[in-house]
Amino acid sequence: MKTRNILAVVLIAITCLLSLSCEPVVERAREEFGGRNLAGTWYVNGDPNQRAEIVSTRGGLEARNEKGDSSRLTVERDGDIRALDWEGGLRGDVSRDRIDWSNRSTWTREPSRR
Repeated sequence: MKTRNILAVVLIAITCLLSLSCEPVVERAREEFGGRNLAGTWYVNGDPNQRAEIVSTRGGLEARNEKGDSSRLTVERDGDIRALDWEGGLRGDVSRDRIDWSNRSTWTREPSRR
């Protein structure tokens, strides 16, 4: 009985240590894509009044549009991203500081100067 208790405590301690040491790496991997950090503020069609954002959650990346609607994001093998909860899996092409969505909207890192 004592051996089981000791083994359980040791396994819990190892699990805790591994989860603490790996979390920053996992978190960074969720936020980055192709060396670029996707998390942060984006502007819909460059409009400074239509802010969107990508955030890192425990479940992975999440996009929030200018209306406050959110969607889980996945990174596809071909380099695109997909908003799983929008329009049946809205596809976005990421290039530098821009995301071109398949619904013809664009998110940019900086607002356009008008």
